[in-house]
Amino acid sequence: MFRNDHTLTTVTSVLPTRTAQEVAKQITAGQDTNALSWKARGTLLHDHWLKKFLPAISPAKTMLQMVVPDTAVDPIVNSVIQIGKLNYQATGAVFSTPHDHAFVGPEFPVWPGEESGPGQEHKLSSDLCLIFCIVNHAFSEKMSKAAISVGAHGPIVYYCEGRGLRDRLGWLRITKEHEKEVLMVIADQSEAEDIFDAMSKAGELHLPGRGFMFRLSIDKGLFNIPSRVAHHHYDASMQQVINAIDHLQGHSHWRDQSVFEVGAQGRGTGIDLERPLVEAKPKTCLTTIIRRSQMQDMVDLLLDHGVPGLSFSFARYIDFEEEKRINLAHVTEEYAVMRSITDEDTCVNVCQEIEDHAEGLNLSNLCVTVNSVDRVATYVPGHIDYRSDDAA
Repeated sequence: MFRNDHTLTTVTSVLPTRTAQEVAKQITAGQDTNALSWKARGTLLHDHWLKKFLPAISPAKTMLQMVVPDTAVDPIVNSVIQIGKLNYQATGAVFSTPHDHAFVGPEFPVWPGEESGPGQEHKLSSDLCLIFCIVNHAFSEKMSKAAISVGAHGPIVYYCEGRGLRDRLGWLRITKEHEKEVLMVIADQSEAEDIFDAMSKAGELHLPGRGFMFRLSIDKGLFNIPSRVAHHHYDASMQQVINAIDHLQGHSHWRDQSVFEVGAQGRGTGIDLERPLVEAKPKTCLTTIIRRSQMQDMVDLLLDHGVPGLSFSFARYIDFEEEKRINLAHVTEEYAVMRSITDEDTCVNVCQEIEDHAEGLNLSNLCVTVNSVDRVATYVPGHIDYRSDDAA
């Protein structure tokens, strides 16, 4: 029976490949639990002036994602931090994203609701947001450097594919570049606007065909993701120095050295007192997780009922209790994680259609989550140039 659940949260962790498997194995040990896993890469720039002209370093990362009841979020997040040692510098990130609505099929593997045993409590930030940017791979490094230049960590990058109107235009599909890259940045709310603006301008998202960027709220999390490689003569990187000052000050407001107008007397340095408001229609992020073998039926259903386009990536389903072995090798299922940004009315209509038709299409192993989107940047025909202060 397809059910509507308002008490589910997605917990996502970004870890070095060497520790991701150990984290997944320990947090699922002895429980009827599971996780989705896919490969990603980090972004590291050189501090040395001569090496700044070289391409960015891309350390291997693994992302783990779990759909869990709200009551299980804190124990899981704290377990990931403790096992992955995320309280140390440059080790990774973990965060939780509660859903406005979640539609779950009867066979979809949701974690049990019981809380795990008591563990070490860690100090988590609650004033965070998540920036997703879907662009052609030619623009990803430029946008990553722009994000780092305004104080963001090195974006986490992974591949995705796109589906939309042009997939249904016969031979015209050859005009479409299917493979995209997703840039993911975790940021404090106080810095999110600057990071969002810098990335949108670097990627020239006001132009058609350049990409799509949106921002989601994070309930709680912790991130220690590096952005630069320091010169070997220094004992600490610039990011470590900045984090140390944050710790001593107890806040990050000292970083705000923006310039603002002070009337006829000229300019001064301090806090940015005014920011032009950008009005936008409410948007929602519709995320669908389904077996890869059933993906095409779901893609057709979504596109037929008003979803403007989809980006999707593929993840392995990890279940250490039930993993099959063939010739001593683990065999795991593959899932598709599909995202689309649409308006609220379309989202409600699509969710109703999924609820009505999923059972008839035998899409029982399915999870659809809905989240409010704070801000969107992309090309809109007939609108003012996004780069101007009066952009709509």
